[in-house]
Amino acid sequence: MGYDAGRTHQAVLDYAKQEFMEHGYQKANMRNIAKKANVTTGAMYNHFANKAVLFDALVQAPAEEMLTQFQEIHNRAKEYVVLHAAQDLREIAQNGTDWMLDFIFEHKDAFRLIFCRSEGTRWVSYLEGLIEIEEQSQRFYYDKLCANGEPVDDFFLHVSAAAGFQYLVEIVSHNLSYERAVAIMNTVKRCSAAGWNELLGLQL
Repeated sequence: MGYDAGRTHQAVLDYAKQEFMEHGYQKANMRNIAKKANVTTGAMYNHFANKAVLFDALVQAPAEEMLTQFQEIHNRAKEYVVLHAAQDLREIAQNGTDWMLDFIFEHKDAFRLIFCRSEGTRWVSYLEGLIEIEEQSQRFYYDKLCANGEPVDDFFLHVSAAAGFQYLVEIVSHNLSYERAVAIMNTVKRCSAAGWNELLGLQL
C-alpha cells in the first residue's frame, strides 16, 4: 500500500489528541505521537511543523468560531437593548448561553484541550477573550438598563463575567453528560437572572 497523505494527516491528529489529553501540551511528546500514528517523525513534521501547529490544528477552528459568534450574539443584544430597552433581554441572554453550551459539546474535545490542557500555548489565555467580551457587554447593559441609578464596580463585572465561564470550564473538565450540563446551566441561568433583576431594579 502506497503512502496516503490524508490518512497520515488524520492519524497524527488522532494520536496527538490522545497525547495532549493524557499529558497536556507541555509534556506531550512528538516522538510518541509519531510512534503511535505509525509514521516517521519526518513524515509527521511534513504535515505539522511543530507541536504548537499541531495543537492549533485541533482547536483553532472551533475556538475562533465561538469567539466570533459570541461577539455577534452580544452585538445583536446591544442593538436590541437600544431599540427595545429591557424587553426580552433575559430570553436573548439565555438563548446565547444555550447556544454556547451546545457548541462546546459539539466540539467538546477541542474545548477540553483549551480549558484543561493548553498550558504553554497561546490558547491558555483564550478564556480571557471571552470574559472581556462578556464584561464589556455587562457594563453596556447595566448602564442602559439600571433603573435605580446605583453604580456597579467594574471589578464586580469582571468577576461576574469570569464566574459565568467557570461553570462551563467545570462542566468540561469534569466531563459531565450533556443532560446534566443542561440541568446545571438552567439553574445557573435562574440564579443569574434573579441577581441581575435585583441589581438593575427591573423585572426582566
